[in-house]
Amino acid sequence: MSGTPTRPSREITPPSGGVSDANALVLAEPSHTGGTCPCPREAHDGTAAAGASLFLRVAFTRAGRDPPREWVDAAAGVGPDVRVVDATPCPSTDAADGVVAVAADGPGNLTDLGVRITDALAELDASGSAANGEPGPVCCLGSLTVLSQYVDTREAYRFLNAATSRVSSHGGVAHAHLHPEAHEQRTVDTLTSLFDVVAEPADDGRGLTVVRSRR
Repeated sequence: MSGTPTRPSREITPPSGGVSDANALVLAEPSHTGGTCPCPREAHDGTAAAGASLFLRVAFTRAGRDPPREWVDAAAGVGPDVRVVDATPCPSTDAADGVVAVAADGPGNLTDLGVRITDALAELDASGSAANGEPGPVCCLGSLTVLSQYVDTREAYRFLNAATSRVSSHGGVAHAHLHPEAHEQRTVDTLTSLFDVVAEPADDGRGLTVVRSRR
């Protein structure tokens, strides 16, 4: 996980669309306030994911277990439509009001983690919101930098490919986080290839800037 600090090069042609309506990789660690989670913030800015009330967060660190406050607020009127899959080394099912937490068997057991994510998506479907024509779930897949401490790049790639496909099959969008300076260029390129959009925090600290898009 060492090497020359690197980031994907910026697109010459401005990409179409934003970040909230596509599977995205954010070149920053997750924030419990949602500051670097594109989908939930933009869901309440009136952009593409407006109205989303089904949220799933995968946590590899204790801080990651706390979903953005706006996720909980958005689901408050329709019931517990926030799920947290706790894949930390010492998982817990304790959660804030309106949040359903389930413990996975640690970050190194990707098979169990995949099952927990599949079950959580099925539970969100069963809540009825998606069936009523509302937007599908928004999923934060957590920090890939933390995940890479427990699995190799090939395993992480296969997990992400499966997880984003599952979210898409439920009509939702997923995003994940990566700290690029902690990885070799090959790892960054491999993981970014799975996402439609790559974004980084804007220079002014407000929102995200798309640096690569294949849409």
